[in-house]
Amino acid sequence: MLIMQRMPVNVVRFAGFKNKVYELQVINLNGETITMNLRRQKNGDDVRFAIKGWPKFMKDNGLRLGDKLHFTFESAGNVMVLTNVESVNVD
Repeated sequence: MLIMQRMPVNVVRFAGFKNKVYELQVINLNGETITMNLRRQKNGDDVRFAIKGWPKFMKDNGLRLGDKLHFTFESAGNVMVLTNVESVNVD
């Protein structure tokens, strides 16, 4: 089963994504680069992009739903660099 996460509309606008398919390089806190594919999807009058491989990235990096992830974005190479993680509290 293919699981995709959707990129928030404000991030799509900031990054300037317009084409149907993009390759996105994501660099984790350890400096490892993972290549993910973005696929354009219509969302009412807006456009959103589904990210193939995001759930695996979360699992491989010990990230949990609710963690606040901070990235920088380098548009020249479609690179997102994870710079900080604010973990959710676990009771």
